[in-house]
Amino acid sequence: MPEFISKLQHKTYEKGEFSDEKVRALDETIELIKTFPWENERTLTDIQLTGPSVTVQDEYVNYLKIGLYFNGKFCLYYLDCDNHLYEHHVVEMTEVINVVTGFFNGRIALQDFEKHIFNIGNKAHFNTNYFEYREKLWRVLMLTGMLLFYGVFFIIANTALFTTNTPGFLRVMFVLITVLYYSLLGKIYYNAIINRNNYLQISKGNDIFSFGYNQQEINTYNKNDISEIVTYVSRGSRNPNFVEAYEIKFKDGSSIKFSNMLIPYAAFHTKFSDSMDNLVIPFTQGKGSLLKVL
Repeated sequence: MPEFISKLQHKTYEKGEFSDEKVRALDETIELIKTFPWENERTLTDIQLTGPSVTVQDEYVNYLKIGLYFNGKFCLYYLDCDNHLYEHHVVEMTEVINVVTGFFNGRIALQDFEKHIFNIGNKAHFNTNYFEYREKLWRVLMLTGMLLFYGVFFIIANTALFTTNTPGFLRVMFVLITVLYYSLLGKIYYNAIINRNNYLQISKGNDIFSFGYNQQEINTYNKNDISEIVTYVSRGSRNPNFVEAYEIKFKDGSSIKFSNMLIPYAAFHTKFSDSMDNLVIPFTQGKGSLLKVL
């Protein structure tokens, strides 16, 4: 009898997040399925591909995922190596075990399954994601694109001012504005270069996460030790700067800081919410300057 990889997903997990992943024989896999807290996980759970489940992967990278369905039923998802997704609903655990046994024996009765017509993005619900974040050049450019655009405008405007009969005080004022603007731009890019080795590993369902200002000094932290998360943004609705900074403050008075060049705000926010997307750790608005945090 072969041994297949199996892994768990709880209702607080996000897409691609799994735990207890290892190779198991059929009897171990069946025991894993039977002891999974199905009834406890049914409360306030959406019925979808990502949710409380046990996923099994064979040697050909075909997946069988046992999840929850309405009215106390189970939903069996079968994703083959060609990305075709099938779905089958059963009532009893004995039916689940029969399908799992057939999967281990290389016999899946696909005539009992309903085939999905659209097969876009399915694998992300079955493949393990390790949720590692590093600063990427494309993210830095995306967040500062408008700043660069405005920078070009300032160069053109200054050229026009000094080639026309513009009053001297306007020239001086505009030069000062330009210098301040490029100071902001330079500060952001300087910090992007300094922080290019920042590393973050964090997922929604795991309280333990890792962060380091470089790859050689990565520390582990616990979400339960966080007192608050402070976000710093540039003021003004018309501000072309989309860079934000985050400061995670811990109960012992220590803190760590990084920006959305490392992880997008929406993804970062999700890491601290429950299965109903309610925040479990307070986010507050910082009153200090964004540049002092970067």
